Amino acid sequence: MELLIIPSVLAISIKIGIFMRYHQSLRRENLDLGIFFLAVFFLNLFEMLSIQTDFASDTSLLILLAYYCCVIFTIHGFLNVALTYSQYDRETPRIKLALNLILAGLICGMFFTRGIIAGVEPMNSFTLTRIPGDFYWMFQLYLLGGLSAAVALLIRGILHADSSFARQKCMVVLIAAATPVLMASSVVALMAFGIQVNGAIFMSLALSIMLGLMVFAEEKTRLFRLLTIMPYTRERRLHKQLLQQITDCVSISDDPNDQAINLKQIMKDLEGSVVEHVLGYYDGNQKKAANALGVSEATLSRRARSCQQKRYKDSVRITENATSS
Repeated sequence: MELLIIPSVLAISIKIGIFMRYHQSLRRENLDLGIFFLAVFFLNLFEMLSIQTDFASDTSLLILLAYYCCVIFTIHGFLNVALTYSQYDRETPRIKLALNLILAGLICGMFFTRGIIAGVEPMNSFTLTRIPGDFYWMFQLYLLGGLSAAVALLIRGILHADSSFARQKCMVVLIAAATPVLMASSVVALMAFGIQVNGAIFMSLALSIMLGLMVFAEEKTRLFRLLTIMPYTRERRLHKQLLQQITDCVSISDDPNDQAINLKQIMKDLEGSVVEHVLGYYDGNQKKAANALGVSEATLSRRARSCQQKRYKDSVRITENATSS
């Protein structure tokens, strides 16, 4: 039992560390994310209590009901975060009202009837598991449907959100949520076939990592740093490009036959890379890009044209070299 409790304790420690480091983002900047954080924290807490099986029967049932209620709140919080990040604006107030009514109905059904959770029993000598009621399928449907809807909203946000910042956050959250979503779906599917499995212990660690990435991505600079380590992102390409250009700049050779460093060209290349990235971030809007860079639109337009011309010449040269060889 001591070994089983280690992942839960570690997950709680990670969440406490996240809150202490980024409490500003959770308390003030994004209320939906703060609520999601609380739901996951209490889910982790009741999961840890469910590992201890020598409680009285009524106490064990209360712990398990609280755990399942936290699961419902976690799905609810994830859906609200996905709605906010994806910038979905069609009937959003009505959707949130419907989600709140479903949440209230499930919580009441969980605590005041035995239709969803009929009872509790030891899964083994270490952990508790539920005895499903006649309407347990409603909980399963809510879990799978909620996860699917949240994933769909995030994908929509990646494709159709108004700002690059929102699209980037949707992508980070979708990547971070991949492991918990797959784990939850797999556990529900296996239990539906009568296979007793408890993935909750490792789910807490996966959710902690997901929370850490979500909170870290709340600020633009942190989000950029995060995207530079993710493969196939524009930010990673820019980071590698700038790093290569700076490396070329400082790689000085004492050999007189080597070509001397052309400082003007290096500065132009660095400038061009930044201009292209900022223009891409603002979807080609030169006014916004110029304001972000602190230059006039005419200057930005001139630098962008120069960059395009250089890229075209480079592509022509590469093609000619390939043809000649």
